[in-house]
Amino acid sequence: MTKTGVLALFSFLSLELAIVSQVSAEMTETEMSGVSAELLELRQNGGVLRLAVRFVNGTERAASWGRFDAGKITIVDVKAKQKHFPIKDANGQWLAGPIGDSIDGGRIALKLPPRSDTMLWALFEPLSPGSVVNVQLPGAFPFEDVTVTEGQGRVLFPTTARSLPLGVSATLLSMKRADAALRARIRLDAQEGTEFDPVTSYFNIPEVYVFDPVSKRKYPVLKDSEKHWEAEPGANGWFILDPKPGRPQLLSLTLMAPPDTVRTVDFVLPQFLPFEGVTLLGEGGGSTGGIAAAGRSVGLEGALKELEAEVTPEEIKIDLSADVLFDFDKSDLKPAAEEKLQSLRTVVNGKPGSRVSIEGHTDVRGDAPYNQSLSKRRAESVAAWLVAHGVDASRLTTSGAGEARPLRTGDSEADHQANRRVEIRIRN
Repeated sequence: MTKTGVLALFSFLSLELAIVSQVSAEMTETEMSGVSAELLELRQNGGVLRLAVRFVNGTERAASWGRFDAGKITIVDVKAKQKHFPIKDANGQWLAGPIGDSIDGGRIALKLPPRSDTMLWALFEPLSPGSVVNVQLPGAFPFEDVTVTEGQGRVLFPTTARSLPLGVSATLLSMKRADAALRARIRLDAQEGTEFDPVTSYFNIPEVYVFDPVSKRKYPVLKDSEKHWEAEPGANGWFILDPKPGRPQLLSLTLMAPPDTVRTVDFVLPQFLPFEGVTLLGEGGGSTGGIAAAGRSVGLEGALKELEAEVTPEEIKIDLSADVLFDFDKSDLKPAAEEKLQSLRTVVNGKPGSRVSIEGHTDVRGDAPYNQSLSKRRAESVAAWLVAHGVDASRLTTSGAGEARPLRTGDSEADHQANRRVEIRIRN
């Protein structure tokens, strides 16, 4: 290998079964039948916190998940009363994947063939070393009491990043900086038996970038004087994945170059796992440039706003929609309720020593005694969730009002929906 040959790179993580950091390998249930999730790492290195979650389809059927805003991937620090969101750039795009489209800053698209796995990843601002947090994902039970680790993990995977989950590997052959440009050369190799899905076997050139985790700046692919992307192939803005076993596919890119003071970057190629800690060869980079990016955190005040709480000197009043918390005619909490409940816990923990009353309500349809019983059970489910997540049970009281105290007296579906709720009052 020559000095200008293959770079000594390390990929962010691998789709192999190896565990790359000191987190629990316990699997958790998801809303996709037969699909479970495993937290591979929550690790800080190079100026960012790196989240990786592996999804495993153990069935003989293909599984897919409706696309969701990457901003719904959150980390909750219960002790610090903070909720953290992934890093987002100045153009409103999340630093997460696998991104399926650019709607809402980038929506996550998970699609698993039979007996396969895939990976979700996201970058966050760093937290205090040793923080113990909960990781929340849409459509899955949260990973709780996860300790943030530091460094490069136990196992490093050189030169290649596996695709998600097409059975293709990407090898970064070179990445050299000169004349305010950064030139990257990538080889794509297909495994035997790889079958391409036309829905996911492509990516958009504008979504390729290098990222400096220290300055939190992205450096995208450049355009020429005729507004064509400097990518071959892909000048028209998109690239079709089509390597064959024994016949690799080559991709050449010219990106905006970071300043010479930036020595290592992450390299993000859509549909692939990011490369971490890529050493840049050459000099002649530009000025700071790039696209700024930053994470966001929400504390007690943010949680109050998210819950649309009514705050007075005497109490905090929160109405949680029963349709969000429960399925029809049920009192078991849905996984989709986790986000609202985590925000509720942030508020409750932010008012230590307060008394919390939890009261269930239904609409006016149905049998009144049954509605009263259902509303009581629903209030008890919310209280049980809070206790299971560290709230002292002695602070909580529950009751059911059934259909007796509606918020609206109309008979429209919107009126009925508003009346189906769990009302929480937090008093000092």
